[in-house]
Amino acid sequence: MEADGIDVILGPLAAFELLAITDYIREQKTPLLSLAAADDVTQRHPNPYFLRASATSSQAMHVLGHYAATELKLKRVVTISEDFAFGYEQMGGFQAAFQKDGGCIVNKLWPPLVTPDYTPYVAQIADCDGVCQGFAGSNPLRFMKQYASAGLKYPVVTGWTGGDDALLKSFGDEAIGMVSCSPYSLDIETESNKRFIDGMLKNFDVVPGFYAGGLYIGCQVVDAGLKAAGGDTGDKDKLVAALRGVNLTDTPRGPLKFDHLGNVIGTFYVRRCGTEGAKYGLKLWNKTIHSYDNVNQFWTWPEQEFLAHPVYSRDYPPLAKC
Repeated sequence: MEADGIDVILGPLAAFELLAITDYIREQKTPLLSLAAADDVTQRHPNPYFLRASATSSQAMHVLGHYAATELKLKRVVTISEDFAFGYEQMGGFQAAFQKDGGCIVNKLWPPLVTPDYTPYVAQIADCDGVCQGFAGSNPLRFMKQYASAGLKYPVVTGWTGGDDALLKSFGDEAIGMVSCSPYSLDIETESNKRFIDGMLKNFDVVPGFYAGGLYIGCQVVDAGLKAAGGDTGDKDKLVAALRGVNLTDTPRGPLKFDHLGNVIGTFYVRRCGTEGAKYGLKLWNKTIHSYDNVNQFWTWPEQEFLAHPVYSRDYPPLAKC
């Protein structure tokens, strides 16, 4: 940064990477747009030079918890996710919203991040009418295959990493019926999304998910912010104010803007995985069945009430007897 005179940073992806550099970013007054979802960076410990155009760990899961309780009519759910902060915050968001709308979490399972065999955890899934998985990377593929192999038939719901569109080419029949919530979806029928998908196919020969979409949208935010600042990057406070003031209507995910803490407010899409409508040579497709506009990081809770609670963790919210 210091040698090359960096004006804006895009990235990193992982929360532990972001947390390692957030103080330095603040000292250097360098705007940073990151996919890292760590909730508290835009909540109890905000960084004025940080923006997130993707989502917090819990943002999509608040929506999913609400949908699972009110539309899917699930009552008793077992959650399972990796044993680290992203998993805790995802499942915490799901549990809080699910319970708010009358649901109950029967059990919370935490496999280590590197788990070759989920069988011991799958064996503990019982006494429920649904499962919420929060896996990321390639882990959703292995979990769903092992879940199906165990013969379990409980409906599965998941967030954007657990049902990301980029995984569709690798999922099999085990993913059919899985309901996911994401701030981006391949099936968004807008010219902006079509241009993005066509560009990814042409340049990289891959169907994008939100990892690619999030960084593409981050670049759109930088472009709009630079224009608003008149191309002036010398005054970092002026630049970050221009970036935070960006209000876009034409992005692959739809319209977005930022709250006063630098986190995105936008549309979130609930999708069901199946074969209907599949394009781009895919056999499976996430079809949007409901969308929620202007979703902020606090869901329907008043901001100060939300921030008075601890950050979502392995033990918060606590399990309550169903």
